[in-house]
Amino acid sequence: MERSLTIAIPALNEQDNIEAAVRAVRTAGDKVPGLRLEILVIDDGSTDRTAEIVRGLERRVAGVRLLQNPENFGLGASMRRAITEAACEKFIFIPGDNDIPAETLDLMFANAYAADVVMCYFDNDECRGRIRYLVSTAFKLIYTTVFDLYVHYINGPAVYPVSKLRELDLRSTRFSIVAEINVKLLRQGVSFVEVPANRQVGLHGSTSMSLRSLVETVRVFLHVLAEVHWRNRARYAHRPERVHYRVRLERAAQPATVER
Repeated sequence: MERSLTIAIPALNEQDNIEAAVRAVRTAGDKVPGLRLEILVIDDGSTDRTAEIVRGLERRVAGVRLLQNPENFGLGASMRRAITEAACEKFIFIPGDNDIPAETLDLMFANAYAADVVMCYFDNDECRGRIRYLVSTAFKLIYTTVFDLYVHYINGPAVYPVSKLRELDLRSTRFSIVAEINVKLLRQGVSFVEVPANRQVGLHGSTSMSLRSLVETVRVFLHVLAEVHWRNRARYAHRPERVHYRVRLERAAQPATVER
C-alpha cells in the first residue's frame, strides 16, 4: 500500500533559507522506501525573492508546488490553505527558515505511520534564551493542564492524518494553530507517539513573540477551551492512546518499533 506525506512549508521573506528547507525535506523523504512526497511551499506575502526561488525549485525538485497568498495572512491561515490543498494521506508543517535539523526530519518521516499523530519535542531548549524558555514553558503548562494532556511539547511540528485535519474547525491565523490542532485531535482519542528532536536556529532564529501573537494566543485558547469543555464536550471527551517510542536517534531511517 502506498504511503504519502504532504509537507507544508509556510514562508515569509525566506529567500536565504527556503531552498535549503525544501532540499532537506526532499532528502529526508527519499530515505523512506515507498513514501510519496508532496511539498507545498506557501509564500505568505513575501516581498523578497522567496516565490521566485520556489518557482525554480518546482522545475528542478520532484513534488514541489508553490501556493501564493496575495498578502501576509499568517501561519495559521497558510496551514489551513495547505490542509485544503493537500493531496496525500499524512500532513506535516515544516518552518520555512530551515529550523528543523536533518536528523529530526529523518525521524518524523520514517515514523510518519507509527501512530495517528507523530509529535516531536526538543531536547536543546537552552538555545532559546531564558525569556523564550519561560514563555514556552508557561504556554505548555497551561495547555497540558487545562486540557489534561501529558505530552512533552504541545506546540511543535507533528505528522497528522489529513482526513482528521479536515474535520476540525480551526480558528487560529497565527502560530497557535499547532496547539489548537494538537488539542483537538488528541482529545478525540487518537493514537500518538513523541520523538526527540533538536532545534537548529536557536537564539538567532525567527520568533513569534509580539503583542499581536499574544492577543491571538489568548483568543485561540479561549476558543479551544469553549470547544473542548463546553460546546463539543462529547466529541472531545476522550483520552489519547500513547504509542511508546523505542528507536534511537542514529536509527532514524528505520521505522519505529512501538508498543501499545
